[in-house]
Amino acid sequence: MCPTKSWFEKLEESDQGLVLLGNDKACRVKGIGSIRLRMQDEIDRILQEVRYVPELKRNLISLGTLESNGYSFKSEMVCVKVTKGSLVIMKAVRQNSLYILLGNTVVGRASFIQSKLDTSKLWHLRLGHVSERGLSELSRQNLLCGDKIQGLEPCEYCTLGKAKIVQFGTGNHNTSRPLEYIHSDLWGLQKQQLTEGEDTLCQ
Repeated sequence: MCPTKSWFEKLEESDQGLVLLGNDKACRVKGIGSIRLRMQDEIDRILQEVRYVPELKRNLISLGTLESNGYSFKSEMVCVKVTKGSLVIMKAVRQNSLYILLGNTVVGRASFIQSKLDTSKLWHLRLGHVSERGLSELSRQNLLCGDKIQGLEPCEYCTLGKAKIVQFGTGNHNTSRPLEYIHSDLWGLQKQQLTEGEDTLCQ
């Protein structure tokens, strides 16, 4: 829900009934539309079916609505992450008793809320998650348009990319001839089982 009409990228103004707030105040919903948000990863995402409620004092995002649309969320310490599959869609940090979204509203394809752009992180993403040492060397050679590298914050995508599955326990195997025991990558559950009589790649 959003009280600021100018933030809507698309808005269909109509009487959408009432919404009851936590203090039992009933507010009129005067339309429904979409709002463009620039998230913590500098990617624009469109929030659909946003209610236009002029009487509100804050913008509110319903985790329940996101969950019903196939998203999931998890709270860790003072941070909540909204994901779809393995992709992090939104992040929010807790301030007092509310979670504040890490992102900006985009109006006219320009950021509405002015924020200091982390050029180090931006170059890190542009150059395929290059290391801080690599960025510093490029900056020293004046190859980053004059931008100075001031240290990188931990990148979750780099961390996930370097992660590995816990190894299996050691097993004892006795073999008597070649190829009797083979090590290979494991394939997870097959989404659709082959029916009887179908050809398979391996017989």
